[in-house]
Amino acid sequence: NIKIKMTEIDNKLDAMDERFDEMESRILTLEDHGEEKSAKMADIEKTLQKAWDRVEDLKNRSRCNNVCLMGLPEVVENGRPIDFLKKNLPVLLNLPEGEDLKIERTHRSLAPKPKTNQRPRPIIMRLLKFQTRELILHRAREKQIITWENHRLAFFQGLSKEVQQKRKAFMECKCILQDRAVKYLMAYPAILWIHHEGQWHSFPTPEVAEVFIKKNFCHLNRTSA
Repeated sequence: NIKIKMTEIDNKLDAMDERFDEMESRILTLEDHGEEKSAKMADIEKTLQKAWDRVEDLKNRSRCNNVCLMGLPEVVENGRPIDFLKKNLPVLLNLPEGEDLKIERTHRSLAPKPKTNQRPRPIIMRLLKFQTRELILHRAREKQIITWENHRLAFFQGLSKEVQQKRKAFMECKCILQDRAVKYLMAYPAILWIHHEGQWHSFPTPEVAEVFIKKNFCHLNRTSA
């Protein structure tokens, strides 16, 4: 009887070993498939990111002749924004005499009309010539402070919200550079270039730019570079 029971136990143990082997094999198979699926998902995400980047690039290229004007009170254009801008921009920006702005179209942003105590909606103008857009932005940077009837105005490139958000991430860096009178520029889509010791250095992320700024400029007194 003991031998019979021992044989039965051995058989059960062998069966259990077989089951464990089968389970281990299935787990390894699932892990392999999981790795394959993870790799495929990673490839799909990369492809989607590339496609999205191309869409973003096309969106912004379609706006390459756009200028965003902020700070102009609502309704001052009296329903004729193109005529208003053609009349006032040359004076505000000291444009060359006889410069034809050739504004294709212009409109307020599509946000709801603000209340009296809220910020006015920005004006988006599309110019027929890229050179005119560059001239407007260049003169706006030169003047720095531009006012119309005690209202502070600002001119920006017409970019997508995604690119604007990326550029906003550099706001702290730009404030420090302005305080130290350090030359910098923001390149498309959102790359900060900083001038230091006769060379230009590029930074694709604010984190990297902050390290460089703290190392090279934070010891300077404000507006003394």
